[in-house]
Amino acid sequence: QPRSPCFKLNYHFAIEDISVLMQQSGRCGWLYRVVSPGAVSGDRPLALAARNSDVSVAEAIAIAWHMPFDAEQYRRLLAVAGLSASWSKTMLTRLAEGRLEDFNRRLLGR
Repeated sequence: QPRSPCFKLNYHFAIEDISVLMQQSGRCGWLYRVVSPGAVSGDRPLALAARNSDVSVAEAIAIAWHMPFDAEQYRRLLAVAGLSASWSKTMLTRLAEGRLEDFNRRLLGR
């Protein structure tokens, strides 16, 4: 799943709005989920073993942060197998409230 940039980045990089810039650029990185125990190595690449959805990380970022409110796209994102609980909660809240949340709390800590 995509990473959700937050105000902690601003602190760690000493750049007041780096979280905002990352979200606007769509270059936020992503998180891997451990499906089964094992070992990884820095000298061997990670390989995609299977794709659970037709929604890419870039598309998920666009749905979450770059589009105006779109209930159909939120439902599409909710249908993605393995979507995290936090992203699911955000999309469900948007659907229930009929609006986007204020990004300032996450991005700027206020």
